Amino acid sequence: MKINLRWPIVLLAFVLTVSSIYLVSYWRQQRLIEEPLKESLLQIEDVEDVDINKIGNETEFLVTLKEVDNIYQTYRNLEEILDSTYKDSSYKIALIDQRNLYLESIYAKIHFALMEGERVGNYSHMSKEISMLLEQESELENYRLWVDQKRIYLQLSSDNGFLYEIVPLQFVSGGNTFA
Repeated sequence: MKINLRWPIVLLAFVLTVSSIYLVSYWRQQRLIEEPLKESLLQIEDVEDVDINKIGNETEFLVTLKEVDNIYQTYRNLEEILDSTYKDSSYKIALIDQRNLYLESIYAKIHFALMEGERVGNYSHMSKEISMLLEQESELENYRLWVDQKRIYLQLSSDNGFLYEIVPLQFVSGGNTFA
């Protein structure tokens, strides 16, 4: 018995099957994972909005924040929720703040001290140097600086804006110290 298949029909069936599998997977990702996760993140008091972008194997969370009292704790709350769903290296948090030219100029002024602290690891010296640089700023309402085992957290605020910078720590072996 000879089977007479029509190739266009077979090809169409294949394309429809693959498309259906992709659509079901996409729907599952959106409805069962990302939407509940977004709702959980929006439950954090200082979070205004969350956008989720897939970039290759990594998921990026663009989190728009209000002015917070403690960026360290807010970031840890975000990270705690995301760690319950994703592996540690499979997501990235990008904070959206309300920075202005004044705050960016202050950040540029202290950037080298932050990077030196990140590379060398002498955080008390970094803190003193940043305090010394910022004590001359009269328009700066508040600044806060935290360090944990993974990151340096910087929070700057003035009367018309706020800036958050999270600097990941990259441990460098060797005997480097501050001069």
